[in-house]
Amino acid sequence: MSDRSAIVEVLREPRRIDMPLKATSVRLDDETLTRVGQMADAMDRPRAWLMAEAIKQYVAREEWFIREVEKGVKAADEGRLIDHADIKAKWEAKRAAQMD
Repeated sequence: MSDRSAIVEVLREPRRIDMPLKATSVRLDDETLTRVGQMADAMDRPRAWLMAEAIKQYVAREEWFIREVEKGVKAADEGRLIDHADIKAKWEAKRAAQMD
């Protein structure tokens, strides 16, 4: 089974929904809607499922980003900072090691 086939099989598995769903609408340009439809067809899922899944992933990623920014701001407020020259040296060493 190819990697793509394995991914499609996982996406086809039934998912248990623990909460009631609410209907909403999303406005998309024709090209994006076509692409969403093609992806949904390839995964044997309804477009609505694909859009809901995409929104869930987006929200989770943005929530993570906000938490990380808040942690960084808190660290800065507490004076837990790293000198720019130290960070630059660390990343230059890492890049040099990758080129070897």
